[in-house]
Amino acid sequence: MDKYTWQIAALFAGAALGGTYLGGYEWLRFFAYFGSWGTLGIVCASVGLGWFGYHVLIVCHRHGIRSLHDLYLHCFGESIAPTLSALTHFFLLTYAGVIASQYAGSFATGTVAWIMIVIPSLIAVFFLIGGRKRMITGASVILSTGFLLFLLIFMEQLHVPIPSLSYQLNLYWLIHAFLYLALHYLLCLVFCLPLISRIPDEGTIRWGVGLGSLSFFVLAMLGQAILLAYWHDVHASPMPIRFILSQLIPFGDWLHVLLSLFHIGIWLAILISSLALPVSVRHDLQLKPLVLVMVGTMFIVALISLIFPRSASLLATGATYCGILLLLRMYWIKRKQT
Repeated sequence: MDKYTWQIAALFAGAALGGTYLGGYEWLRFFAYFGSWGTLGIVCASVGLGWFGYHVLIVCHRHGIRSLHDLYLHCFGESIAPTLSALTHFFLLTYAGVIASQYAGSFATGTVAWIMIVIPSLIAVFFLIGGRKRMITGASVILSTGFLLFLLIFMEQLHVPIPSLSYQLNLYWLIHAFLYLALHYLLCLVFCLPLISRIPDEGTIRWGVGLGSLSFFVLAMLGQAILLAYWHDVHASPMPIRFILSQLIPFGDWLHVLLSLFHIGIWLAILISSLALPVSVRHDLQLKPLVLVMVGTMFIVALISLIFPRSASLLATGATYCGILLLLRMYWIKRKQT
């Protein structure tokens, strides 16, 4: 596997898993609540991310598309693309703040929660200073660590109850799987687009996206199995994986805190770098000041979301709708071409 395949796989898997996958609440909300139907939702989301991600990145490679702005120009034309691009950048940047605030709010309140926002922000700055190579290496390390952690938890409780298909027999599982797909599809594009210009051939994209989707599927299925196995203990927990670790090993909750801070910091760094680099090139701006402005904006949004929790769901919904719009538009374009 060449370095570009590995880089695409790491970035794609990191975006598909999201900034809080080590906590487990996002998977609890989107998949585990629906039992066996949620497991099917993971399969659908994995296939959707791989299929749409591959085809869109191939289009970007063929047409020289290097940013979300270029992709919106390709999909919607010059009249509406700048507005959609600006809205998407705004919602993604504020979504980064929401991720930081959600983790801090689930861990503590008051001053400690504020500190828990500062720490991943500083970690993000550290990785931003180190450049994209350091970020991708960090993402690979945390993905591998997450896999080993989930495998350790799973091996402690090999019996996984399989809920009856009559449980949650509705289409809510499909709606939630689609919403997860839309948001993380957008994140996958943002993470991977700055790398497309250096990809030598389409085969590298195919292997990278395939490995990234497979990594997401394996980790998501492990997470689903763990949550179902410990369902009665964690179904109402905002941090189910941390709760399970605290029961399994001494200082397990603190181990989870350290890993989560590291992961969120890397994830924020990659997202901010992926948003800032194309903007700096397009508008001939210095990259470092732009990155600092974005980090500061993200930090302020995180504090606001901590004080006004309802704003967090609004901002996350905005980012999701941007993903839905782009997903449906790309599907329509591909359908017309065939």
